[in-house]
Amino acid sequence: MSLESVRDAILDASRVTAICHENPDADTLGSALALRLALQRLGRPVEVVAADPVPPALVGLPGAREVLTRPSFEPDLAVVVDGPLARTGAIAAECGDWLARARIVNIDHHVSNDGAGAIATWIEPEAAATCEMVARLVPALGVAVDEAIATVLVAGIVQDTHAFAHPNATPRTLRVTADLLEAGAPLAALYRKIYADKPFSHLALWGRILAGARESHDGRIVHATMSLAMLAETGAPAVASEGFIDLLASTRSADVTVLFKEAGPDEVRVSVRTSARADAVAITTAFGGGGHARAAGCTLYAPLPAATDALLAEAEREIGRADDRSR
Repeated sequence: MSLESVRDAILDASRVTAICHENPDADTLGSALALRLALQRLGRPVEVVAADPVPPALVGLPGAREVLTRPSFEPDLAVVVDGPLARTGAIAAECGDWLARARIVNIDHHVSNDGAGAIATWIEPEAAATCEMVARLVPALGVAVDEAIATVLVAGIVQDTHAFAHPNATPRTLRVTADLLEAGAPLAALYRKIYADKPFSHLALWGRILAGARESHDGRIVHATMSLAMLAETGAPAVASEGFIDLLASTRSADVTVLFKEAGPDEVRVSVRTSARADAVAITTAFGGGGHARAAGCTLYAPLPAATDALLAEAEREIGRADDRSR
């Protein structure tokens, strides 16, 4: 399907619930908040829902303080942004009756998303961020992009491109961003909020994670762990680890970089980055995850040592497959 099918479904709706993926980042939040701002301009009832809290660095985005943890509207149209419904965490797990009565639209740029269960989908892996897609959708809805909409969209693009340093940033990404800057988005301030303004507790956490970093497979795999004990020691929230994987991925020799984040006694969230020689999706889909070829994630429901062993074993298999492909 396409932008047009999603646009028509949204315009036909009497009320819209925009749903973020679990552990929301700037791309899912920016996409949902932009839709909320646009539909408010059209006089439509609209809400934004995220199962997990908005990260501290993003609470200043326009509308971020009004994000709900569960839908409050009667079901009509649910727009799931920046991932499949399965990635919405407690929303998918605990709001099954609500979702069964809602019509679902899916907007995403992850190649691993098959759009299952949606009446309309727009999945564009060539886009650097879902916010890049929504920047094109908002005018199609008949709404001019103002400063607030531009701000939340640039936040998502900045985070998903690592401030345009990742290879997913294309000429179209830069053109879309330039238009958003002309509409008033504060690029420098957004960069600082997302990447630079960190409490000392966050830096202390990063220091502990980095001190435990390890390499294997002749340096081609680099991995580190954020444990619950580290969070307790530093007083940092779990979201403080956001962005650390990009620091770890700067290791010169690594083809696979992994950050393990202990979320509970039997729950480990994993972020994976790869060089062009390996496929992050191939690693994470083995555990029900997904994402992009260079950046993906998954959750393993096992104790930290077992989850670590299982994921690293799959990373080694992917390096073997990569070597076979290069022959």
